[in-house]
Amino acid sequence: MTYLLPQASIRWQGQTPISNDYRDIYWSQDDGVGEKSHVFLRASQIERHWQHLTDASHFTVCEIGFGFGLNFLLTLDAWRNRKGPGLLHYISIENQPVSPSDLARLSGLLPQRTVDELLGRYPLPIRGRHVRWFGDDVRLTLVYDDAQPALKDLAGGVDAWYLDAFSPDRNGDPWSSRVFGQMFARSRPGASLTTYSVSGDVRRGLTQAGFEVSRQPGFGAKREMLSATRPDRWQATSHESPTVAVIGNGIAGAYLHEALSRRRLTTCVFEDEDPPVQVPQFAVCPSLAVRAEHRYRFSLSAFEYATSDNPHFHQSGLMLITEGARERQRWLRISEQLPDEFLYPTEDGFLFPRAGWISASQLTALTPRTHQRIHGVVRHANCWRLLDESGQTCQEADVVVVATGADRPPCDMPLSLDIIPGLALSIRTEQPIRRVRSGEVSLFPAMEGAHTLSGIYDRQMTEPSPAHVKELLDGFGSDCDILSSTMGLRATTRDRLPIVGAVPDWEQLTEHDSAKPFSAYQPGLYVLNGLGSYGANTARLSAEHIANLITGEVPAIDKRMQRSLAAERFHIRDSK
Repeated sequence: MTYLLPQASIRWQGQTPISNDYRDIYWSQDDGVGEKSHVFLRASQIERHWQHLTDASHFTVCEIGFGFGLNFLLTLDAWRNRKGPGLLHYISIENQPVSPSDLARLSGLLPQRTVDELLGRYPLPIRGRHVRWFGDDVRLTLVYDDAQPALKDLAGGVDAWYLDAFSPDRNGDPWSSRVFGQMFARSRPGASLTTYSVSGDVRRGLTQAGFEVSRQPGFGAKREMLSATRPDRWQATSHESPTVAVIGNGIAGAYLHEALSRRRLTTCVFEDEDPPVQVPQFAVCPSLAVRAEHRYRFSLSAFEYATSDNPHFHQSGLMLITEGARERQRWLRISEQLPDEFLYPTEDGFLFPRAGWISASQLTALTPRTHQRIHGVVRHANCWRLLDESGQTCQEADVVVVATGADRPPCDMPLSLDIIPGLALSIRTEQPIRRVRSGEVSLFPAMEGAHTLSGIYDRQMTEPSPAHVKELLDGFGSDCDILSSTMGLRATTRDRLPIVGAVPDWEQLTEHDSAKPFSAYQPGLYVLNGLGSYGANTARLSAEHIANLITGEVPAIDKRMQRSLAAERFHIRDSK
């Protein structure tokens, strides 16, 4: 499997794009905006449903066929014009993304600022999920994949479906009975579905899946369209706005606070009275391999999310220095699969123009926190009690997220973490450094007049020694002044993936039959840990996923990857 999907092959007739592969138009030649508004926004009556939303509500639209994003932009405009509470999740599935140059021509139908807003967040055609925010209350999740596998990996309930794929007689996959069955299974009671097609096969397929189907007046010269609902009365979602305690104020804790604040949840971040000294700078760059396996596509999605609309991210570019001909050849094979705007070879190594770095201290400094070490977390009635050193309750919370990094978690949590000490130096040098250099050692652009030099990892290190400092400086290879040194502790896992999700009931896990799905979790207890060497890359998307689990929203991470990140995965693998 490769990283990139083929982009759509399009020819234009005036302001109307036509697919060369499917020999079908993307919208009406007479009035594209009018057609999309009629078939999807007005026929689905989603604006009527929005009147019932509260601050604790989220509304989910799922679309088959993103195309030029016209349905999304019209829905976004309608959502903003209502000026009401709630959160809009818009999911769209597309297997042939439109190129940015074609997408730019959408300005013939919509205001330039609207098109530019989408173009500024438009992802590369990389297979997988791409999460983008449009303000604080609209999240677009673009899924680049075929409809059937994308829906299979979709968790959560959908309130409205836009079925806007190319004509069924030219593009059969999105109109199959299996797809209709998956759509019905993922629909909330009373969910709506609209489509321009009135094909008999489509009507029968939707009916057999369980939808109640009716014909509605079509748009323009098209006399009819289809409207469908899942039986039962629709009701707005409403989570109970739980109070959340986050234990740990590293990168994970800071991003958890960001994600939970979007949901207006009362959140308290706990940090030790004397927090450990942090490594000043961390690289933000994806983990890649020659084969585009699921874990590497997740790393790419996490990278895009970590760098999109993130005020703490510094896009400096990152130069990867490879060691030896074999390693260079491996990275050549990787770079050949990706566009030059993302990764390309140079004489020195391989350049990621979009990569860069974050400052842990700048990120965590903006997070409101309580300086209190939590020594215990116990379940009492319907909440969690956080205990101080003497065993007294210092706070109660409905939900607890453990994000303690290399520190011991305050409750029974056998995560099998590997704690690796590392050394970082703050240096001053005359050598100009504009981008991150990553190889045997890592070197960062200046922050407040100092560069960070890191890269020595020694499990036996208890404090920086002259030998460690010399080894690090030898890797740098130039003169510099040492301003300070920092020993950081990195928590990693044996499969090098973070631990993200609900915390298992450990007693039931020991008795679990590994041939069956596991589903016994401690209520309201989550973990985000084991971020390892790519923590600055994966932490933000992982935190977003934890927020989704707490509120019951459609997760930002697909079901297959959730299993790969689950806390119970090591026990289940070992038992097999």
